Amino acid sequence: MQNRYVADIGDYVKLAILRALAPDRCVGVVWWRFSDEDHNADGGHREYLARPSDWKHFDSDLFEALLTIDKTKKRDVCAIEESGVLPNAVFVSQEIPCKELPFSLRPVKRSRWLVEIKAELKCCTLVFLDPDNGIASERLRMTRRCAGKSVTIAEIKQLQEDGRTMVVYHHQSHRKGGHYCEICDLAARLRESGLNVSGALRARPWSPRVFFMLNADRQLRERAKSIAERWGSWISWHPDVEILKGSI
Repeated sequence: MQNRYVADIGDYVKLAILRALAPDRCVGVVWWRFSDEDHNADGGHREYLARPSDWKHFDSDLFEALLTIDKTKKRDVCAIEESGVLPNAVFVSQEIPCKELPFSLRPVKRSRWLVEIKAELKCCTLVFLDPDNGIASERLRMTRRCAGKSVTIAEIKQLQEDGRTMVVYHHQSHRKGGHYCEICDLAARLRESGLNVSGALRARPWSPRVFFMLNADRQLRERAKSIAERWGSWISWHPDVEILKGSI
């Protein structure tokens, strides 16, 4: 997550999903905050806010809250935290350390950061991870600055040591084989590492995003299904991403 993305369509989708999934649970939101970049126009998709007839009905209270934030031009995750759209949430907003020199210090600092944020999530029964790019490639070197935009499977496992439910964001890429192959491959990697993949919500507005659900109980899976039904063609629920090939 970067502050410049606040109130864009990606925020609307992910916050609507979290609000519908866990209105009665203590949610830990780990922004996986990365410092704002300025080399592209990513995060500028807020035109949905000017089209309430098309978008507001999915979650009217959230829509109004994000509209208010957008009008203030406060591009900071604290604006979301203070808005009350996730009233039972514990927010972890410390920036991920990925700029240190020499490069060899970066994995060490990151490991310490992970231990610290894990301590903040003790009371949370569901944890949401929001890295810019999502789940890291196996080839990603953790000494690179851009590694701060991804979460490794080892880090997911460390944050889920107590068997809690997790939702992990992944921004789909242009990898060979297409989007569904990417989802299946990531699900396979998660399962091979010992994680329980309960399914995935795939959101289509503007650019495709996937929310992997780990160790979800029946109630959460039913809620995920209901989210997809409510959003129609914009969000789809895939309870078994290894079997439903060709459905995207």
